[in-house]
Amino acid sequence: MTAVSCLLLSLSALALAGWLAVAALAWLADRALPDLEDQPSDAAPPLLSVVVPCRDEARDVEAAVRSMLAQDLPDLEVVAVDDRSTDATGAILDRLAADDPRLTVVHVGDLPPGWLGKNHALETGGRRARGEWLLFTDGDVLFQPGALRRALGYATRHGLGHLAAAPRFVAPGFLERAFVTGFGAFASLAFRVHRLRVAGSGAFVGIGAFNLVRRADWERIGGHQRLRLEVVDDLKLGLVLRRSGVPQGALSGGDLVTVRWQHGFWPSVLGLVKNAFAGTEYRPWVALLAALALGLAGVGPPLLALWGLSAGAWLAVGLAGGATLVGVVIHGGAARRLARGSGLEGLALPLAAALLAGVLLGSAAVALRRGGVTWRGTRYPLEALRRGCVRIDDWPCAGAVGWPEHPTVPPPERRNAAAR
Repeated sequence: MTAVSCLLLSLSALALAGWLAVAALAWLADRALPDLEDQPSDAAPPLLSVVVPCRDEARDVEAAVRSMLAQDLPDLEVVAVDDRSTDATGAILDRLAADDPRLTVVHVGDLPPGWLGKNHALETGGRRARGEWLLFTDGDVLFQPGALRRALGYATRHGLGHLAAAPRFVAPGFLERAFVTGFGAFASLAFRVHRLRVAGSGAFVGIGAFNLVRRADWERIGGHQRLRLEVVDDLKLGLVLRRSGVPQGALSGGDLVTVRWQHGFWPSVLGLVKNAFAGTEYRPWVALLAALALGLAGVGPPLLALWGLSAGAWLAVGLAGGATLVGVVIHGGAARRLARGSGLEGLALPLAAALLAGVLLGSAAVALRRGGVTWRGTRYPLEALRRGCVRIDDWPCAGAVGWPEHPTVPPPERRNAAAR
C-alpha cells in the first residue's frame, strides 16, 4: 500500500468515525426531546406573562401577538416592549392593546448605556410582567392554540424552572431550508440536551423563540442584568439558569411553535453574520477551528471519495462515501424535523457547511476589522462586548442540578432551597 493510499484510508476512516459520532449524538438528542404536541394540558395553569421585545417588526408582529393572545389560558398577559422602532410597530401594538386589556405595551425611547437593546427590552418587560412564569420570545414567533398550556404543564409536572422549545422553521425555499436546518443541526450538537437531567453535566440550552422561566428563578439570577451586553442572550440565559441550580428541560415545539428566521436564502446567510462571532465568545482561534471543522465535515468526505477514486484506493472510497452518506442522512433528517423538508436537503450539506464556515469567518473578520458590532442600529465596541460576555468557563458545571425523567414535583420552596 502506498503512502498516499494509507493517508487516504486514515482520513476517510476518521471522517466516517466523526460522522458516526455525530449520528449518535443526534439520535440521543432526538430521544431526549419530547414533542410539545404530545404533552397533556395543565388543568390549572398559573399566571403566565409573555414578554416580547419588538424593534421594527411591523411585518410580523400583529400575527405573532394575536397568536399569543389566542392561547387557551385563563390567566395570561402579554407584555410587548417596543424598543425604539422606526416603523409602524409601536402603532400596531397600541391598536391591539386598545382591543385587548391582556396586552400591555411598553415604549422604550432611549437605550441606557451598557445594554444591548433586546436585552434591555427583555429586562424591562420581565420587570413589568406580573406572571409566576415568564415566556421570553420574539416578535415574529407564531403559537398554535394549546402550545403554552402544554408547555406550562410539562414544566410544572417535572419541577423545572426553565423550559426551552425548539420552533419549527418556516423556510419555503430549498436552499433556505438547507441552510437554516444545517445551522440548527450543527448548533444543537453543543447543547447535549440528553444530559440536561444529569446533575453536574455540562449541558445547557436556551432558545430565543421560546424560553419559559419560573419568575422566582429568573429574579434569583438577577434577571437579564448579567446579560446586558450578551449577543447570544437566549443561549447564555440557559447557561446561567442551569449552572445556578435551576432544573432545565427542552422540548420540540413542532407545529405548535413556528418562526420564519429570515425571509429568503441570502438574508438567512447574511443575518447570521452579525452574531456568529459572539457564539465563539469573540475568540478568533475558536472561530477559525470551528470554521475548519464545519468545512471539513461537509466538504471533506466527498473530496476524499473523489481523491480515492483517482488513486484507486477503493477501501478509502468506501469509507469516505459512507461518511458522506451519513452526513447527508443526518442533514436531511434535520430538515424534515426542523422545517418539514423532504430530506433531499441533505444533498446540499457540502454547500450548507461551507457557507456556515464562511459566515463564521466573515463574522469574525468584520467584527475585528471594524472593532465592534452594529446590532439593530446601535454600534457596540468589541472590547465592551468582550467584557460583557458571559463566558461558559466562568460557570462551573457543579452548580447544575438534574431531574428525574418521571414527574416528581417537590414543593416550590423545597426546589428553590435545593437549587441554592
